[in-house]
Amino acid sequence: MAKDYYEILKVPKGASEDEIKKSYRKLAMKHHPDRAPEGKKKEYEEKFKEISQAYGVLSDKEKRAQYDQFGQTFEGGSPFGQRDFGSFYDAFGGQDIFEDLGFGRIFEQMFGFGPRRGTTQLGQDIVIDTELSLEQAAQGIEKEIEVRKWVTCPDCGGKGGRNLKKCPKCHGSGYEQIRSNSIFGMFVHRRPCEKCETRGEIPEKKCKDCRGEGRIKQIKKIKVSIPLGIDNGQIVKLSGQGEVPSYGGRPGDLYVNVHIKNHKDFKRQGDDLIYSLKINYTQAALGDKIEIPTLDKKVRLKIPSGIQPGEVIELKGKGMPKLYGRSKGDLRVIVQVDVPKKLSRKQKKILEELSKSE
Repeated sequence: MAKDYYEILKVPKGASEDEIKKSYRKLAMKHHPDRAPEGKKKEYEEKFKEISQAYGVLSDKEKRAQYDQFGQTFEGGSPFGQRDFGSFYDAFGGQDIFEDLGFGRIFEQMFGFGPRRGTTQLGQDIVIDTELSLEQAAQGIEKEIEVRKWVTCPDCGGKGGRNLKKCPKCHGSGYEQIRSNSIFGMFVHRRPCEKCETRGEIPEKKCKDCRGEGRIKQIKKIKVSIPLGIDNGQIVKLSGQGEVPSYGGRPGDLYVNVHIKNHKDFKRQGDDLIYSLKINYTQAALGDKIEIPTLDKKVRLKIPSGIQPGEVIELKGKGMPKLYGRSKGDLRVIVQVDVPKKLSRKQKKILEELSKSE
């Protein structure tokens, strides 16, 4: 049964190009194979392929028009029905959106092709999470993290063995030509050679350490520089710190997803901080000077007389640094008047006299 591309991308049929692109980016990030829970990597890979294929059609005006016109017939009777992913990658404009999101290498590995840059292998990206305090986010921090990843085999240097010779199956090209018939005629696309995995050559004797793969798993300690002002959910990219591919090539990238812990005093709203200050009704009526915390140090805050519950006092430049420290947001103090539930006789008498005078 044909799948509805609009339903896959969770957009209405009349969605704009920006809406389609925004939804695709969100779904692609959510179903990135590196974010798959244990035992669900295959499921995530299939979903990632599905939403990428839907975007490939709906992001192209001509293909979208044809899909809207022919519906299910379009999927079954066009080159997309044959899963011609080489043409599909080109429909995305090469590296454009996938490289922006860091999925270029994932896409190549999953669909069996990639940028037209020869047979250079690209390693898979890694996505990890790290947690910071609000103070660390405000000051910036260099953090050391441990990542278990594929690294180049030191014994064979990533070649997988010794005495390399031309692959007999692809004759050194690294790819096999696949022909398929459709109602439009014969289509030809290529896929990676299963025997040499796009290398074009194979070793006579496999390396014992990596078993011919050219890489081994190791735990690596990596230093990550977190810029001051970073917000919850933002990502730090470390180019070339991802997985190395089999048999040498360019490593993938490492994406560090930042999570900021809740603070006991402050709530964050963009670059501003929110602080809830409780005062008693006497302070509210007469005014006062109260010491309150900031991320740097404690300061004395002047409470004007007659302040009302819920009013906000702003302290300029006492909030979070804007990303990379160009300036700072504000500290917004929300005043809460604490009305006591029990009063002494003296307090009641004073309030009664005050009530009569009012």
